[in-house]
Amino acid sequence: MNYIVTKLVTEGDAQEFSILGLTQDEGRAAEIAAAAYKEYNTNASFQNVEVITEWLRTRKKHSFRKDKSHRLQLAITPLEGETPEGGSTLVYSASQEQDELMRKMSQALFEGTNAARRNTDGTTVSCPLEQE
Repeated sequence: MNYIVTKLVTEGDAQEFSILGLTQDEGRAAEIAAAAYKEYNTNASFQNVEVITEWLRTRKKHSFRKDKSHRLQLAITPLEGETPEGGSTLVYSASQEQDELMRKMSQALFEGTNAARRNTDGTTVSCPLEQE
């Protein structure tokens, strides 16, 4: 079985997709991806890199976010023959993350609005305008 190692770097609105390598060894694929993580996150400790390597070996993907606009996504795609089983493999989907973010923002807004309307004794209060 072959393993393709890919990297997606998002910085602001720019996205850079790279194929890091192709190997027949699953462990080597994880090492290639972990090396890209170490290069991207220069503050990563040896133990952190080892944990990421094992995560990549078992889960085949990892996402690391430096801050709101900087993200590294690594993926290891196993290939049996010329094409992945089922015809293709999804490496990255920004729409899934955007949908989750919008859901959480809506929920927080709803909860915040309801909490602002309640008083400690359960009654609704409003702030009267002072007239001069």
